[in-house]
Amino acid sequence: MDRIDIDTWATISAEGWSSLLLGNGASIAIHKEFAYPTLHGIADAKGLLATTAPIFAKLGTTNFEHVLLACWYAEHVNGALGAPSAAISAAYEEVRTALIEAVHSVHPVHADVATDLQRVGAFSSAFPTVVSLNYDLTLYWAMLLFNAANGSWFKDAFHDGEFQTDWEYLRRPYGHAAGATLVFYPHGSLAVARDYLGDETKLAVGAGGDLLDTITRRWVSGRYVPVFVSEGTSQQKVAAIRRSHYLTNVYEEVLSALGEGLVVYGWSFDERDQHVLDAIAANPPKRMVVSVFTGQPEPDQQAFCHQVLRAAGRSLPDTAVTFFDSQSPGCWSNL
Repeated sequence: MDRIDIDTWATISAEGWSSLLLGNGASIAIHKEFAYPTLHGIADAKGLLATTAPIFAKLGTTNFEHVLLACWYAEHVNGALGAPSAAISAAYEEVRTALIEAVHSVHPVHADVATDLQRVGAFSSAFPTVVSLNYDLTLYWAMLLFNAANGSWFKDAFHDGEFQTDWEYLRRPYGHAAGATLVFYPHGSLAVARDYLGDETKLAVGAGGDLLDTITRRWVSGRYVPVFVSEGTSQQKVAAIRRSHYLTNVYEEVLSALGEGLVVYGWSFDERDQHVLDAIAANPPKRMVVSVFTGQPEPDQQAFCHQVLRAAGRSLPDTAVTFFDSQSPGCWSNL
């Protein structure tokens, strides 16, 4: 195999990049606990799915959102028919509690990552578009911190909790912000929720409030289930995306409009995310630079580069692909 060069961020940062795509490695760089295999695996290992594990198996999924919705609908159908639903109600409570405990077991508190968040906000603000495949709150927190100091620079296309499908107008700077970065979550976010009628909203918190606790309290209220795609095959993820108005819009409209220069940070190009490449391929970038974790042995670094080139060759054959060191100064949360 030919040896592939891995640049530093400093050598490529001035080339004019139109968009940033973040994978799980971006969250792991901030908080090592995000390296968990799956939320479902954590909940199962903790014995939190004692009676509901068969529901996940029957539905052929490990995605909490899918099972919560199924229990929710079953409970309402039984209620309409006057049939007993105590067992379904108990199942819904168990799955919801398991999700909350699993999320809290891996998610950092704001104070522990505040310094990283400031760097992340500054780095991300250089891109017109940011798409994060992660559903945790680290990028959301970074946006809030940056906006507190720089005005409404980061915009996630939600206004008063409602997603604006005509989001292109938001690219105009607003107020005293000198620029604008639009942020989207193709796999959803802990902060995006849906009621059983299908209405979606972004959960927010007042100044000084604890966003993670606020979100989980809203889940506990029974009115909302989270809109995020945490695991499963590429086909299962697309099915989950199609159940959401927000996710469908991002999948169809945003991923096909990333511009000519795409920076990818912390994404593994795993086959379970093939649908993301498929969506980008509708209007592929001319250039794509991909981060490589240099904390692993060089043979593993090179193997990853070749894996990316193979995946890009299949889906984005006309895109020029290069690589940079994920730990190099100035990128993401690095000094």
